[in-house]
Amino acid sequence: MTRRTRAEVDAARAEFIRQRESVVKRYNDGEPAASLAREFAVTGTWVAERLDEWGVPRRDRSAAAIVRGPGIPPL
Repeated sequence: MTRRTRAEVDAARAEFIRQRESVVKRYNDGEPAASLAREFAVTGTWVAERLDEWGVPRRDRSAAAIVRGPGIPPL
């Protein structure tokens, strides 16, 4: 697997930040931070740091399941 350039990493992070409202809504609706990280090709740690920076309350996996509701499979 080829390493990404610094420009590619910066572009992925910029896109995540550009879509902040959508990202926060999706996270609050129950989408896991790891899923968002994969979609935007950024690290889970970086996503967690952005959520903290933006004042978004973080949750564990069981809390995410509660947000999604019963019978809805993990994302």
